[in-house]
Amino acid sequence: MLVEFDLPEVHEPSAEFSSYWIRYIFVSSPSQDRTVNALASTYMRLVEGAIIEYRLASTALREVWSDHTAVQLRKMHRAISHFESCVTNMHRAISTYRRLRNHPTRDPMSATLVEPKPGFVSDKVATPIRNVRDAIHHLEEKLMGGEIRDGTQIALAATGPEVPHPHEAGQTIKTIDRLSIGDHDLLFREIARSLGEMEAMAIKIAQFDPRIPQLTIANEDGRLR
Repeated sequence: MLVEFDLPEVHEPSAEFSSYWIRYIFVSSPSQDRTVNALASTYMRLVEGAIIEYRLASTALREVWSDHTAVQLRKMHRAISHFESCVTNMHRAISTYRRLRNHPTRDPMSATLVEPKPGFVSDKVATPIRNVRDAIHHLEEKLMGGEIRDGTQIALAATGPEVPHPHEAGQTIKTIDRLSIGDHDLLFREIARSLGEMEAMAIKIAQFDPRIPQLTIANEDGRLR
């Protein structure tokens, strides 16, 4: 079996993350509302953590398949642990961002996040991430409750389609392009895209200046859109 990767690289977290914390600690917080500050800081921490975990997982996963002399189970387990943390942080970051963006006080910080609306807050993106996160976190309950059937996947896996080699008889090509657990999948390219969007919004938060008036746009029901 030949192994290929569809595993996009994600660059190191932007320097804006560090700038945010320096400014928060030594200059001023982004809002006069304690809850808004807590949401913004939580989002920043979770996104930076998700990016770091993805990078660590990607490195470990590639190392698993680069060594053809031994089965690298420790590195595979390490990669899966990092991916689990990445997905968990992404799920929490989405929930935090949604609350921050639609904060009931209509804080100026929230107003800066009205437009553009990032794709990761949509159900189309957020639901698959939540499903994988829930499957990870409830696995132990199912194991202890005897709900796991024979042959059922008992951990998150980095996997993908395997097809016959076009030129070598009896040989196959496996493309590792997703995380899978139970009936749920997350493509690496979708994870990388969402992480990029999350970082873009983190940079917007880091660059927010409360001294500059912000435009608030609301729906008919009064909620920020």
